Parts: sequence; C-alpha cells; structure tokens
Amino acid sequence: MLLNRLLCVLTLSALSCWVFTSAAQDTPSAELAMLLSRALHGNPAILAARDRIEQALARHEELLGFFDPGLYAAGGKAERARGVPGGSGFHSVTNDSHEIQVGAEAALQPGAYLNVGTVHRFLTRDSDYNHLYQSLIGVRLRIPLLRDSGFLQWELQRCRAMAEYHAAVGDMVAVMQLTQRQVESAYINAYETLAVHRVSQLAGKRFEVLLAEARELTRLQVVPSYQIHPAEMEYTLQKEEEERSGQAHGVSLLRLGGAVGDGRPATLAFGPERLVQVARELRELRPVHVDEALARRGSHMLIEHRVDAVKADLRRTEDDLKPDFYLHAGATWMGEDPHYPLGSRTIRTERGLGGEVALVWERPIGYHAERGRLAQYRARIAELEHSRDDLRVTVETDLTVAALAYSRLKARIELLDRALESAAGALEAERERFRLGEGRSRDVLDAEKDLTSIQLQQTRAAAEMLRARNDYRYAAGYPDAEPALAPPGPNQDADHGTLQ
Repeated sequence: MLLNRLLCVLTLSALSCWVFTSAAQDTPSAELAMLLSRALHGNPAILAARDRIEQALARHEELLGFFDPGLYAAGGKAERARGVPGGSGFHSVTNDSHEIQVGAEAALQPGAYLNVGTVHRFLTRDSDYNHLYQSLIGVRLRIPLLRDSGFLQWELQRCRAMAEYHAAVGDMVAVMQLTQRQVESAYINAYETLAVHRVSQLAGKRFEVLLAEARELTRLQVVPSYQIHPAEMEYTLQKEEEERSGQAHGVSLLRLGGAVGDGRPATLAFGPERLVQVARELRELRPVHVDEALARRGSHMLIEHRVDAVKADLRRTEDDLKPDFYLHAGATWMGEDPHYPLGSRTIRTERGLGGEVALVWERPIGYHAERGRLAQYRARIAELEHSRDDLRVTVETDLTVAALAYSRLKARIELLDRALESAAGALEAERERFRLGEGRSRDVLDAEKDLTSIQLQQTRAAAEMLRARNDYRYAAGYPDAEPALAPPGPNQDADHGTLQ
C-alpha cells in the first residue's frame, strides 16, 4: 500500500508539472500560473479525479490478495454419517469418529493450486479394535490445463486493473486540461471586462469635458444653449454604461474565482492595457498535427485505456468458453495406533504412503451467459472506438477553427490600430471646430462615440484572439503548457515561452 501511495504521489506530481507550469513571479504568466496552482490543489473536480486514481491503485492492490494463502480448520464428531454427493463447502467428518482437520491452500506460479493438510481421528467403532487413532498428512496439487491455464483469469484481471489505473490518469489529465481552459478563459474575460470598464471610464471623462466646454461656450455665447442638451444626455448615458461595465467586471472576477474552485477570491495584478498589449505581441501559432494533439489529450488517453480494459474483459470471457480441465495429483501418509493419538503403525492399511492422480473435466451444457458478455464487450469496444473517432474529428475541427480565427483576428487588430489613430484625429478636429463655434456638440459626440466604439472593438478583438489561442492550445493538448496572456520571448518559438 505504501508503494501504491508513492506511485500515486509521483503520478500527480508529473501531471501537475506537465499541465501547469510555473513562471517568474513578476509576469502575467506567473499571475495565471498561481491561479492554476491554486486550482490544482483546491479545485473539487481535480481532487475528485485524484481520488479516482487512488481507487484504481487500491483495486490493483486488491488483486495481489490472490496469492494470499488460505487456512482451513474443522473439528467434530460423526455417527452413522452419510456423505451428500455433489456437496461443497465443509469437508464431512469420517463416520463413527472424532476428528480434527487443519489445512492450507495457496496459489503458486506459474499456475497451480497447492493444498497441504493434516487430519487426526479417533475411530470409536472399529471392527478389530474398540478404538483406533489415525493421523493423516497430505499434499495435493491442482493444475488448470484449459480454462485459467497459467492463472490467465487473474492475469487478465490485473491487466484490466492497470488499464483502469491508466484510464483514471487520463481522466485526471482531461480534467486538468479542461480546468486550465476554464481558468484561462475566465482570466481573459476578467481582463476584457476590466479593459471595457476602463474604456467606459475614459469615455465618461471625455463626455464630462465636452459638457463643461459646451456650458462655458454657451455662457460666452459662442454656441447656442441647445448645444448643451445632447452633451448632457450622452454624459448621463455614459455614466450608466460605466456602472454596467463595472458590474460586469465584478461578476467576471467572481467567475474567475469559481473557475479556480478553491473558495478564495481572485484579483488581477495588471492594468487594463495588458490585454491589447499582449495581443499585439503574439506571433503566428505553430502548426500541430491532429495525431500529435490526440497523444496529449487526456480524453483520448481515457478512451484508449478504457478500450484496453474492455479487451481484457473480452479475453477473460473467451477463456470462460473453454471447459474446466484439471490435473489433480496428491500424496498422503497415514499412521495408526490403538493407544496413542500420534501413531506411525499400519493397522487397517497395508502401507502408510498413498497417492492419487486424476484428470477432471467439466463444462456447462450451454454458454448463454458467456456469449451474452462477449456481445456486450464487443459492442462496448465499438462504442469506444466510435467515440475516439468522434474526438479526432472534434479536435481536428477545433484546431482548424481556432487557427483561422487567430489569424483573422491578428489582421483585425492591426486594422483597428490604424482606425483608432484616425478616430483620435477626427475627434480632435471636431473639438477644435466646436471651440471655434464652427461645429455642433452633436458632431463632437459622434466623434467621441466612434472613438469609444473602436476602442471597444479593439478590446474585444484582442480578447477573442487570446481565446482563439487558448482554444487552439486546449485542442492541441497544451504542447507548451504555457499559460495565456504571455507573449513569447525574443528567442523563443511563436507560441512557446514566457516573458522573462
């Protein structure tokens, strides 16, 4: 059990190093890596998957009990006893005697069952003696020759237990990968809502400045007084939008804490500009073949090892279709004495040594149960293989869709950068015209809203780009195990590495 516990700890440590990586403590990668580390040690879904691994290890430990020796002891008295043909369980006591029986049975490699036992009797009605003591010591060997030859049934049970263990490991990898995706998605969403809230705050400040300018220009009679009303309306609406975006950001932090799952609140260490900054610095994704991605996906590992477990059940059932055919061989020695319990004489028997050799064959008349299990297991294997094919199609589609979205969004961000510069210039021009009394407050408001709209589009495009990258890495099985919101370093591949 200690070895299994150590194996479990080593497995979990390897999985955590594979899926969740650490980073320098002053980078966004480190901030997200800390959240992922919290999820690894406190997320209920991951803890449940860890418990399933320990259950699988315990089932493997249980199978080692097959070679535990069994002990047998019985004692009693019989008068005019008649044996029941075909009975099982307790070995009957010799008729007209007092008897004590002790024995042991053990399974021995490469495939035999050994029985060792001794019997001490006191015969109360003997034809030649008023009473007689008998002592019997025997050894018997039973060797399966067809069904369960070489302990095949136990070996297949062990193979199934190992397949279940590896399936549990694959399940935990799948849970960890899904948790990482959920945490990273919630993390990106938190920074997106933070950036949207910041855009709303900046727009509100610009509207406030415009409203103050309109009032001042109206007081100086540079512009008519009705120019104030549109500015007041847009300022009020923008304050409402600011409240709404602030509420959305608060909810996103709660969602991030829920994705981590350890019950502690989640906070962000960087400012709202981080989202667009990272998106600008990202480079092209490294192509990943679908077979390479499937080899790293925990859900694919889970299916593969479940197939192995069912195949072990199938082979056991195929072995059950064979008849039971055993070789029995035994040797005994019996001593007798009319006066002492431990005798060495031969009174009723000619010789003390004896032996037996027998071949035993048996089988049921029909194999309905076994054939039913065969059909069930074959259908189960077909189901799992189709599920594996479906996963392959899903992964291939997700890789293609995410890569396409990523490349298109990168081009969109570049276009929005240029549009943002033009919108800022147009806004400044409209402000100047309004100050000179040549323009209307509505023209300035429209330019303000255009700038705000482009900033929001840029923020959302950056978030969508990071989500596309996150989806791509999840579909690829996290080939780099690198958290989101971390652009590659100067000497690293396009989608590998962290900021140092």
